[in-house]
Amino acid sequence: MNFLQHPAFQSLVLPLLLAVVGIALLRWVGARWASLGAALGLVMALAVWPGLDWPAGSRAQVIPWIAIAGLVVAALLLALKAPGSQTLAGRPGLLATALVAALAVALAAWAGLGGSLLLAQLALMVGSVAGVAFLWAWRSASVTLASLVPLVLVCLAIAYAQAAQAPAATDAGGGAADSNDPYYTPKWK
Repeated sequence: MNFLQHPAFQSLVLPLLLAVVGIALLRWVGARWASLGAALGLVMALAVWPGLDWPAGSRAQVIPWIAIAGLVVAALLLALKAPGSQTLAGRPGLLATALVAALAVALAAWAGLGGSLLLAQLALMVGSVAGVAFLWAWRSASVTLASLVPLVLVCLAIAYAQAAQAPAATDAGGGAADSNDPYYTPKWK
């Protein structure tokens, strides 16, 4: 395995670098648009790994497409100067980006402890770019809520994918909900 295929590079370093590049490129358009660079970095990182597979065969393959749709919605909100596209200066912007970063890290822990390292890596990608957005909000004192829409949508998609793979609940009789599972071993009392 080379360095570029290492999970730590794919989930932490690559999104961070692409988010910095996205913010640097969009900074020339304006401060409102520069905060969208983190979401652009996330979309580019998701295009590199795990890739853009169509049609999406699993919940994890849908996540890059949700990020792209969120980026388009955020760009439209900024272009139309819709509510939420005004810059949040100071503490509100820092708080919003810090909450998204904390949400992504918590999702990564939940997914990692829940047995899905793929979803944990995807959540770390969101956490990495949310950290870049936090630093941008701290440095420039400007971030928009619209630019956080793609990050929140991806976090919701990861949470849904993680919750959907949770083990089946037991019925009232104490047996497994799916008794046809060949790997199910009951824990008799």
